[in-house]
Amino acid sequence: MTSLNNTIPDGRPSTVPADTGLWSAQSQNSVPCQFGWVTHYTDKEYVCRTCGAPCIFTAQDQKYTYEVKKAYIDQERKLCRPCWNQSNAIAEQIKPYVTRWAAEKNGLQNDIAFLAEWLELLTERERNLSGRFDIAQKNVLIKLIRKAGAR
Repeated sequence: MTSLNNTIPDGRPSTVPADTGLWSAQSQNSVPCQFGWVTHYTDKEYVCRTCGAPCIFTAQDQKYTYEVKKAYIDQERKLCRPCWNQSNAIAEQIKPYVTRWAAEKNGLQNDIAFLAEWLELLTERERNLSGRFDIAQKNVLIKLIRKAGAR
């Protein structure tokens, strides 16, 4: 994957130095930091768990993720960029439902259209983020839809 000069054919480096002093406090207390195991970041290949596309968590992306965004050092990529963007878009679509529910819960308990739309977004996000979803929230919506439909 890398050439002798440690660059990828597109010209970007496949390895960049790590500055563990810029990591989050939690990462600085981690075993890899305490023992000095991380001195650089190297491109890591992975497969998107949603679409199955082969991907690369680049050394530069790792540096940004751990040193600028302050993500925990053991966090690794699981989704390709398009699947990640889709998941974030769905999460943004869910927010107004949560906000509206908090403000109008009593009035919305019988609004089948509202409940069904919210449930569909949660189901879509579940398909996009296999393994990371809120079953309890979905079950409450299903129960409320059934109850409202029985009236």
